[in-house]
Amino acid sequence: MGLNLLTRPDLLGFSSAKGGGHSARSMMFYEMRDLVQRMPIDVKEDNFGKAIVGENVLGKPTLGSRTKSLRHLTELYGLDPSKALFRVLWQFGHSDLLSLPQLCLVCTYARDAQLRQSFELIRSLRPGEALERSSMEQQLESGFPGRFSPATKKSMAQNVNTSWTVGGLLAGKTKKTRLAPEPRPASAAYAMFAGYLKGFRGEQLLESHFASLVASNRSQLLAALSLASAKGLLSLKIAAGIVEFDFSCLLTPAEMVLLNESH
Repeated sequence: MGLNLLTRPDLLGFSSAKGGGHSARSMMFYEMRDLVQRMPIDVKEDNFGKAIVGENVLGKPTLGSRTKSLRHLTELYGLDPSKALFRVLWQFGHSDLLSLPQLCLVCTYARDAQLRQSFELIRSLRPGEALERSSMEQQLESGFPGRFSPATKKSMAQNVNTSWTVGGLLAGKTKKTRLAPEPRPASAAYAMFAGYLKGFRGEQLLESHFASLVASNRSQLLAALSLASAKGLLSLKIAAGIVEFDFSCLLTPAEMVLLNESH
């Protein structure tokens, strides 16, 4: 049997780790924003270590904090432009910095098991409904029973709630309430792209969790995707109730072969 996405999700940039970056930090959006603003679009994988640790582009106070930042960012995002999931985030972030919070949220959701577990609670809330941190701690415990200490669960709940706030699904500093996300063309396209890499196709993509990360309803999502298609970020065709996505403009030939074998 050849290698495919089912056996090697890391080939496209996903992580199968049971523990992720949210056990120690939020999705580190501001660090990612600094990297996008200070590093070129044609970056190489080893450039990140040189920039973060060697050149201290993130302005960390010690060598240890630089090293930890590199490790956590790698856990959260992969930081490997040869992998589709990160490469397209990097490209879209450079083309539309305002979309970066949602781009980061989608990428870390795809890679981080704790953030995915926490979304089951987030998506159950109505817009304006309050979220108690203790409820998030219980949600994390239900997904990983007995794995984390009370102190770690408290910290992790704070971290995931921070990520959901930066990503536009929660509002508030101390008291968190559910917020309806509003997609930009780039973030809508990236959410569909990430879902496509995971094996969703057509209508499945519009109904997936990836869609719910960036949009609060179907019409809102389709409007953003229509603009994304006009910008050449993807190709979207809807006819006679059939939905077709084409992401070939974002994929290498090898990735297209891998996806065809896996689907």
